Amino acid sequence: MGELTKLATHSFFMWYFGIVGDALLIVGIITAAMDITIAGFTPMLWFLLAIASYLGMVWAVTLRILKHLEGRA
Repeated sequence: MGELTKLATHSFFMWYFGIVGDALLIVGIITAAMDITIAGFTPMLWFLLAIASYLGMVWAVTLRILKHLEGRA
């Protein structure tokens, strides 16, 4: 298993992507409720960034499962 994969299987990355995703989602909700844009970022863009962050969290979980399955073999 490569060094990058070993690094990405650390539980820190799941927490990081989850917290960043929650923060981006909250910013998207607030900007949508107030009908504003921040530096050209519309509320839809904030929601898309949150989804991308949650996909990063799923990727980290998938790598942890892969590491566990390779350890068993």
